[in-house]
Amino acid sequence: MRTRDRLLLLMLGTVWLGLPGCSSTPTDPPEEGPRYDGGPVSWHRDVLPIVQERCQGCHTQNGVAPFALETYGESSRMHAVLADSVRTRRMPPWMPAEGPHRFRDSRRLTQGEVDILSAWSEQGAPEGDPQDAPAPREPAPPLAWTDLTIGPEEPYLPKDTASDDYHCFLLDPHLTQRRDLIGFEVMPGAKQQVHHVLLFAAPRQAALQRDAREAEPGWTCFGDSGIGGASLLGAWAPGSPPTSYPEGTGVRVAADAVFVMQVHYNISQRQAGTVTAMHGEAQPDLTRMALQFAREPVSKLASLYPLVDAEFSIPPGATGYTHHTEQYVPAGTLWGVLPHMHTKGRRIQVEQGGERLVEIPAWDFHWQQMYFYKQPVRVPLFSQMKLSCTWDNPTSRTVTWGEGTDDEMCLAYLYMTE
Repeated sequence: MRTRDRLLLLMLGTVWLGLPGCSSTPTDPPEEGPRYDGGPVSWHRDVLPIVQERCQGCHTQNGVAPFALETYGESSRMHAVLADSVRTRRMPPWMPAEGPHRFRDSRRLTQGEVDILSAWSEQGAPEGDPQDAPAPREPAPPLAWTDLTIGPEEPYLPKDTASDDYHCFLLDPHLTQRRDLIGFEVMPGAKQQVHHVLLFAAPRQAALQRDAREAEPGWTCFGDSGIGGASLLGAWAPGSPPTSYPEGTGVRVAADAVFVMQVHYNISQRQAGTVTAMHGEAQPDLTRMALQFAREPVSKLASLYPLVDAEFSIPPGATGYTHHTEQYVPAGTLWGVLPHMHTKGRRIQVEQGGERLVEIPAWDFHWQQMYFYKQPVRVPLFSQMKLSCTWDNPTSRTVTWGEGTDDEMCLAYLYMTE
């Protein structure tokens, strides 16, 4: 498909989904959370509350992480790895750099939390008094209500011929009228294998035709749904709470639309410092999704506006190759952003008027998601946004825009209202 055609489909998908507007971000308050006072640190009193809140969304028995951090024994064995990973900000996986705009639901540790975990390791990982332990971790609160739960009709067995399998499933909500989607919750089946999930809305006939091209339920996909006119609705990664669009906003879904759920299965061997963990053979998975629709039409109808640079050409063997574009965007209110590249990506950034809206300084294809701002950003009339992407190309061929695993993208979806 030609670049021009691809861009047209992206734009049409946005228009088909819904129409595209609150103030600049105020000064953020000082960082909240515990602070290290320089004294003794113990597991039960100081470390466990942080690990419960920040780590146990993934690091549980049969979770997606390569080892659990639920008990003192499990965690004390890993104290050096734990301290190093938080000092270097590799963990918890939170991709955006700090900037003028803060995001809600951040997994980024405060400096006080980093200092406490580091001190615990330096002091030999003492256990302390079990009476100081906090109550068990409560799961993330569910959506206030859900209207529909959808998923594949039968379990899917991921392909184990490679370390990763990207598979798309067609999910028919059987809507009888257009609805405003305001939230969704992903319920992974084989939690140790489901690494991330993308949700798209797609034109029915195009999705049915794509589904029919492969004998098994669904189809192999990478990067996006592979359906012209489909629009991304959001993303989920382990440890993320249910997705709630900002209050008063929602995305309109046509009555004849279908959903496409892309699931990334990872069944490879994991390295965790000096620890190697194997999740074993591929297991059947039945990941499902609960949808939340507005009871009344939303007051601020949102669209996911694509900010696109498709004119790059990454030379063979290039390191740190950067390309950027500037694009006019509709006036309105920016509530969130979802950056997107493929596996050769190294950095992506979106700016408005020289102000950074989001920067992912160490891009990781496996940890992409929608980032919603704590305070929305006003986008004035005639605004341009600058999208910059950086890649490494270890191959012997020139890499351009495309949907394949060997191709690349430079794209950011902007969750906007008028």
